[in-house]
Amino acid sequence: MKYSSRLITSFLALFISGQALAEKPEDFRFPRECSYTEAGYPVPLCGLPLTNTPVVAESIEELKSYPTHFIAGQEALNVDEMRITTIGSGNPPVRLGQASTSWLVELGNGDNFIFDIGGGTVPALWSLGIPLSTLDKVFVTHLHLDHVGGIFNLWDSMGWGRNTPLHVWGASGHTPELGVAAFVEHVEKAAAWHVLSKTGIAAREGMEIKAHEFDYKKFSPETPRQLVYHENDVKIYAFPVDHILEGAVGYRLEWNGLSMAFTGDSEPTRFEAEMARGVDVFIHELFIDASTFAEKNAMPLALAQNIAHKHTSPEELGQIFSIAQPRLGVGTHFFTNEDTIDGAFAGMEKTYSGPVAIAQDLMVINVSKEQVVTRMARTDLLSWSAPSPKTDTEPTYDAKPTEGLTPSWVSQTRLEQEH
Repeated sequence: MKYSSRLITSFLALFISGQALAEKPEDFRFPRECSYTEAGYPVPLCGLPLTNTPVVAESIEELKSYPTHFIAGQEALNVDEMRITTIGSGNPPVRLGQASTSWLVELGNGDNFIFDIGGGTVPALWSLGIPLSTLDKVFVTHLHLDHVGGIFNLWDSMGWGRNTPLHVWGASGHTPELGVAAFVEHVEKAAAWHVLSKTGIAAREGMEIKAHEFDYKKFSPETPRQLVYHENDVKIYAFPVDHILEGAVGYRLEWNGLSMAFTGDSEPTRFEAEMARGVDVFIHELFIDASTFAEKNAMPLALAQNIAHKHTSPEELGQIFSIAQPRLGVGTHFFTNEDTIDGAFAGMEKTYSGPVAIAQDLMVINVSKEQVVTRMARTDLLSWSAPSPKTDTEPTYDAKPTEGLTPSWVSQTRLEQEH
């Protein structure tokens, strides 16, 4: 039996301590004072997760205790634990309180994986105090800009602790120029001036970006998924989702008896629900109704309806979760406002009765075999780069460019610096 917060409210103190752990990132103050919607959910951005089930457990005995908030850089991950952090939970219109789409998965074996890297997401990723050298693996669900628009900022960690290539996984498209390999090639071309200017300053390896494209056309009823990553006992499978063009995929990560699935954007299908069946955490898009979408964004209703038709309604998401039966279902890619969340929860409840949450930026989910705990993070708004672990491999540096430099008649007028 799964315990909802309504059943275990009196026990929450056993699991989530009210005391913060340290004195720096937790000095961060959430933008809003906490109040509650008519349905009893906390308003967004007040430091509480949007869920009625902050703790999902089969038993209330002998569970690990967590602080009220995740303190960036100051909470070790158990060797048998997975931590999932919402880097961005929003849509193409990047908002100050809600970036586009990105998720970080940290594993107790030390591996980190980024799923999508939409616009405006990298500052939140940096704020977590994670060594940049460990943030070098990105899995792209599809090539909409709100899912890949932050790639330049992420790649620019070259010279800031990441002296290894940035690796990007994704599917081919129905023509070569529409696949992730072509996308990465054009990212390289667009950054040619930048990379040349870093030559001799940043390590050559850190300036590399490498595509790992898998063949979308190999998916079939007989081969519904592909194993696209298998290292260090981590398996990541890709599977197709229904989102406009060939090349849109979801992912399922499995490690140490734990699992998560993320489907990017999609119209709801039984197939994707089956691909995510039984995972600990299933992250799936959630879209507001067309009339609200049109009103809030001052757009024609017909246009809003066309857009909403390519996404998943709350009732449909409930159906997806009913098939998949995750320990925790998470709706994301949502316009998370206090006047939208009640309707979303009500819609999901029409078709699903299990534990659900709606994502906010910097929501943290700790996953173990005993429990799934959802909190919000406190981070440093002006964080420095975390030191990277030392390695036995020395980075290499190419010679600085000798052509195309600033004209001498400009550079000769530099002011002398005192040393």
